[in-house]
This record gives sequence, C-alpha cells and structure tokens, in this order.
Amino acid sequence: MKRCEKCRVEFTGDLDRCPLCQAELAGTATPSAFPRNEVRKSGAMALGVLAFVSGACLLVMVFLGRMLSLPGDIVVSVCLALVVNYLFVRNILAHSPDFLRVVVRYFLILLGIAAAWFLVTGNTLVTTFVIPGICLVALVFDTVLVGVFKDTFVARYAKYLLFDVVLGLVPLALIALGLTTWEIPALSSALAASVFLLGLLVFMRKQLMDEVRKLFLA
Repeated sequence: MKRCEKCRVEFTGDLDRCPLCQAELAGTATPSAFPRNEVRKSGAMALGVLAFVSGACLLVMVFLGRMLSLPGDIVVSVCLALVVNYLFVRNILAHSPDFLRVVVRYFLILLGIAAAWFLVTGNTLVTTFVIPGICLVALVFDTVLVGVFKDTFVARYAKYLLFDVVLGLVPLALIALGLTTWEIPALSSALAASVFLLGLLVFMRKQLMDEVRKLFLA
C-alpha cells in the first residue's frame, strides 16, 4: 500500500501522487478495494456502437427508398423514427443502472407496437420492412453486447438472447402467410438469427446451456 508521508494517509490503487497534496507517494501499490466500473466502460462502448448502427440504418433506408422508389413521406417517417429511437436508447445507455435488460425489453416493445400497427392499418410495409428491420437491429445489438460483455451477458440475459433468435425467424412466417411484398428483409433477419445462434452454440455453448437448464429447472 502506498503512503503519503506528508499527509500520513495510505492509498490503494495505482496512484503515484497524493490526491490531497500532490506529494509523491512511497511504498508498493496494492489493488484498489473498489474495482473499475467495467459496465459503465462497456456502456460507453455501446454508445458508440449504437451511433454507428443507427447511422448505418439511416443510410440503408435512404438507399432503399431511392432504389425501390418508396414514397418520400415513408422514408422521412422511418428516418425520424430511427433518430428518435437512437435518442431514447442513448438515454437508457447513459443513465439506466441496468441498461442491458431495459434495452433488450425495449426491442420487444417495438415489435409489439409494429404488430399492433399492422393489425390496425393492414399496411404491408410494416411486415415487409419494419418488423424484419427491428429484428435485425436487435440481433446486431445483441451481437455487439455479447462481444463486449462476453460470458457475463450470456449468463445474465440468455433467455433474451434466445427469444431474439426466435423473433429473428418470425419474418419467415410473414413470408409464408403472404404478408410481405419483398422477401429480402425477412430472409436477412432469419439468416442473421441463424448465424447468431450458431455463434452462441460454437463459442459460448457451455454458458448458454447452463443458463437454459436454469430456466427450465427454476
């Protein structure tokens, strides 16, 4: 433990100078009793990823609107929704103490809203683009979080990961029911869900299986 001879105070951690008088500390450094907040550090990384994913989705939407000659009001509405979504999720990441659980549930709420939107309006744009798009974004975000938190995220949120995999396959049912006008988004969602599940089974099978057993034995 390091000590300031001037203030006669001992400090843990890797400090070189006394935070009180700035005098050089003597002694050997010992680990701090309070570990670094890795969740907050990872949360800052997730903020950057969120900005990148949101920006990429905006670019893709503008590209699809141009390529498919979609109505301008539809493109603008989706872009505004992406911006609002970014601001809302960013606020969660920045301020919620358990942002992971909130974000995962947030995507489920978005899917529920989209499903209700389709039931009320019967607009196939919802089933063709919105629902598969939400599934894709959720899977991309899950992939990033698994990469950042690794075993910790799988251990705490296995049921949400598996549920997102199932939701990623749901757009296939929309194709089978003839509710889509373009199959590529739905197929992309199903492919992303399959690849994500394969990655979990190959690289984190033990942690995933342990959590699945807990779910069914609880």
